Amino acid sequence: ELLAPIGSQTHRDKQNERLQFHNHYGGFSNEGTEYVVTRTRTPMPWINVLSNPRFGAIVSSTMSGFTYAHNAQQFKVTAWHNDIVSDPASEMLLIGHRLFLPSLARHGFGYSVFEGVFEGLSVRVTVFVARQDMTKFYLIDMANTSDSDTTLRCEWVNKMVLGVTEEESCRYLISDFNAEDNALYVRNTYGELYRDEHAFLSSTEPIAEVDTISPNRKTVMVDISLPANGSHQWAFVLGVKQQHVKLHHWDINAITNELKYVKEDWQRRLGHVQVATPDVSFDNMLNGWYLYQTYSARLFGRVGFYQVGGATGFRDQLQDVMSVVYSDPDYARKQILTHAAHQFPEGDVLHWWHDDLMFGSRTTCSDDYLWLVYVTFQYVRVTSDLSILSEQVSFVEGDMLREGEVERGMTYSVSGKAQTLYQHLQLCINKALRQKGIHHLPLMGCGDWNDGMNRVGAEGKGESVWVAFFLVDLLRRMEKLSLWAKQPEYAQKCHDAIPSLQDAIHKNAWDGAWYLRAYFDNGDALGSRNNIECQIDLICQAWSLLTDTATPNQKESILAETELRLVDHENNLIRLLSPAFKNSNDDPGYIMTYMEGIRENGGQYTHAAMWWIMALLHENQNDRAYSYYSMINPINRSSTLSNVLEYKVEPYCIAADIYSSRQHGGRGGWTWYTGSASWAYKVGLEGILGLHQNGTTLSFAPHTPSDWKEFKVSYRYGSSTYDITVLLDGADTNENSLQLVDDGQRHEITLHC
Repeated sequence: ELLAPIGSQTHRDKQNERLQFHNHYGGFSNEGTEYVVTRTRTPMPWINVLSNPRFGAIVSSTMSGFTYAHNAQQFKVTAWHNDIVSDPASEMLLIGHRLFLPSLARHGFGYSVFEGVFEGLSVRVTVFVARQDMTKFYLIDMANTSDSDTTLRCEWVNKMVLGVTEEESCRYLISDFNAEDNALYVRNTYGELYRDEHAFLSSTEPIAEVDTISPNRKTVMVDISLPANGSHQWAFVLGVKQQHVKLHHWDINAITNELKYVKEDWQRRLGHVQVATPDVSFDNMLNGWYLYQTYSARLFGRVGFYQVGGATGFRDQLQDVMSVVYSDPDYARKQILTHAAHQFPEGDVLHWWHDDLMFGSRTTCSDDYLWLVYVTFQYVRVTSDLSILSEQVSFVEGDMLREGEVERGMTYSVSGKAQTLYQHLQLCINKALRQKGIHHLPLMGCGDWNDGMNRVGAEGKGESVWVAFFLVDLLRRMEKLSLWAKQPEYAQKCHDAIPSLQDAIHKNAWDGAWYLRAYFDNGDALGSRNNIECQIDLICQAWSLLTDTATPNQKESILAETELRLVDHENNLIRLLSPAFKNSNDDPGYIMTYMEGIRENGGQYTHAAMWWIMALLHENQNDRAYSYYSMINPINRSSTLSNVLEYKVEPYCIAADIYSSRQHGGRGGWTWYTGSASWAYKVGLEGILGLHQNGTTLSFAPHTPSDWKEFKVSYRYGSSTYDITVLLDGADTNENSLQLVDDGQRHEITLHC
């Protein structure tokens, strides 16, 4: 039986009056730091990712979701469902034997709040995880709105897993209620990795009864007495601890304090750079949501509604830390060194890995290892921390791939051999330079940035035009890194390798109006006007502009053809390629298993769309670039009821992909667990606002829309805060930079650009 809310329409109407960007399902409050869902039955589950580096949870607007510890794939504490229709709950709150369903939800940074007004009862549930402990809280405020005393039995039902899937683990779960600890313990006796980990269900109230009859449904019950017109605050607690560690008891004061600290922690983490521009939708996403998505879903949790990967991806989390280098350079530094330590002595890297399992994937993918150079350069440029280049970093060791083998999941070990990070970077460049095909372009292997093109070069002969452009960019970065590392000979080597590579691109990759995407193993071109499918691909056009490899005439053609063939104004998206694959004679890979217009197969892949926006900014096409950046902004994609019903997914986090198919044009795809959030932040901050830090120098080179007159940035540097007004007056005064000093003061600065 459901505990159905009453007066929900009145509740919604009152909320809607105060919300930014209200779209009939919700809107922003608290200056954009909360998203209030006023109709909790959303077109798709609208979730929040609550996480710390070891523990976390997903919770949707109906209070469905799941909890994990250590690794979201390998150790689900409660059951994960990615059912977009029913969105079933694995942690259920029953009040008076009726299931609590909220009429309103608030998703914030590190917490979600659920509210309901019922006959004689008002309920607010705040769900959050601790800053460091592997503990999740349901902080419950209940108010008796009647004139009579009442006592309610509150039941908390959890579908326990303690492993990968409930089907595998449910028969091995053992429960034990400890009255002294006021906790129900659950353990998986046959768990491979986390056998010594015990989950616990507890409460700030005395547990009156437990139900452990079901193999995996574990229930604890408490009785809550509420005086007439009175209220009470209490909590349920779900967590994980090692078997021999004494349970930490949380009282209600400690829990409310922890909530306060969680909010402050996220405010500190997200508040290093705050902007105020003429576009509030831009501000809301840049001031919190893009960076929060990167931290909570990508770096801490490695989890989302649509995937609970748990693994670390070599290029994935590397690119993610490019957006956190301003707020937490130490985290970015650690991540770079961690990834370098998952390189083989031969120069290739683990495509992804689970450290707890010492298991990962060794592949012939042609771009993974190159991102180590790209991100290291970004980190050093921002921080001026040259010491990272001399850090000693170990390697991993594992079986070599056999002849003709393109990928293998394998156990690996840590090598006793170590070299400096700079030497790891040299291995990356050297490997890329020696792996070229008959057109003198880099070999593609089992894929480059587009994993779905895993058959283009699977036989070891196919070539990637995109990797060629990327390598041009990286050689310039490595040249600078080498000079900083006092390695002038290698810097010269990088410098000298660029012209021949660009010459090969010009001779073998220009298709008359745009650049090819690749060559198949058999020598056939991909991304050519002569193809029936995938005549043009976005990322090669973007990087031909970003690297200035394209000539001025070529750039003009590329801009026109990309606008004509890939920018879909009907569905407001930028296609990754066109036309989509369907019956290609040459097998590009699993990309062709997607329906036309879905994900990489002709839909928008937002990661690549951000690169195209970067390219437009590079070419000073500022108004067009900003219109596309705004078009992708999830707030603008969900600004009206019709928009919401088309887009369907969350208005406060970016989607990895948007469909262009006839049946689902404009529908959002995979949200939360996407590297697009980091790139959207980077493009907004560095590309559009033009903010760049180089050690202690902060400068601005804006590429803002032509109708902007100014914008403001609050920039925290150590213990100092710089309140900067950037006047877009075109004044040629060289007053576009300042020197940062960590003096604990607040500085007001005006710059002219």
